[in-house]
Amino acid sequence: MRELIERFAYRFQLWQKERYGDRWGADPTAPRNPLTVLAALSLIFLVLDAAGPLLFHRPIDLLTFVRIPATVAFLFLYWSASRWAWHIVVGWMIFSFIAYWSLRLIGYTPYQSRPAAARFDVAFALFDVVLTAGILCWLFWIRDRYYHYVSRAHSNEI
Repeated sequence: MRELIERFAYRFQLWQKERYGDRWGADPTAPRNPLTVLAALSLIFLVLDAAGPLLFHRPIDLLTFVRIPATVAFLFLYWSASRWAWHIVVGWMIFSFIAYWSLRLIGYTPYQSRPAAARFDVAFALFDVVLTAGILCWLFWIRDRYYHYVSRAHSNEI
């Protein structure tokens, strides 16, 4: 049975290359970097962080001094196809979650809520925990795909 599945998978890959080989654009059989969406979001937020004080006349936030170097490091490691790019994303998710809630609890002004919004605060805290846990689960789910992509990228360079 395993032999039949391997033969089918091989023939399916041949069919895909045959079908999409003459097309212009990206090859659907080529391995894709699973962190591409995060790199695009990082570029967008890097531009917003850099343009915030100039265009929107916002004061520079305390976390901006950490966010900009972390984003630049992630983008550099992403384009150099390093395994450390994934580690920076996971570290940033954990750091930002802890930093946001600790700054909010100690009274840092931009993160303070209204006094009458207790139910909203609880609902938002639950939403933030679920969202952060979901993103971390997704990152751990794609870790092997990203490491495989990085190893193939480095083996093609040599």
